[in-house]
Amino acid sequence: MYSYVVRKKVNKSGSEEEIRYHGIPVTSGQIGVSQMAEVISERCSLTHADVEASVIALGEVMQEFLSKGHTVYLKGIGLFSVSASSEGFSTAKECTPSKVKAKRICFKADKYMKVFMGKIKFIRTKRAPQK
Repeated sequence: MYSYVVRKKVNKSGSEEEIRYHGIPVTSGQIGVSQMAEVISERCSLTHADVEASVIALGEVMQEFLSKGHTVYLKGIGLFSVSASSEGFSTAKECTPSKVKAKRICFKADKYMKVFMGKIKFIRTKRAPQK
């Protein structure tokens, strides 16, 4: 079960303020490479060290390919790509490579992850769980 809290939000974009209530997910904490490697190594024939090294290498290789303009697809997870932008210029000539900046890594879940998303169940909590 995934916890959520209800938050009040005020929409001031119309002629009158409108109060709406939204369910906001509350995370249970952050999991790191070592913890994930431990679980994966229990499910396959690889050692904890092998899995951890592979996950770290995966991150490095993804950065390498993303920096060269590729998208990266991981089956069962999804597609990763780079989003970039620049300020607006009066002429195309002014928009030089140094003016274009990477903004974020975009992620699009693949069909397996989308199916998983549809199976997540939520439980309402009064506040964020204590760590």
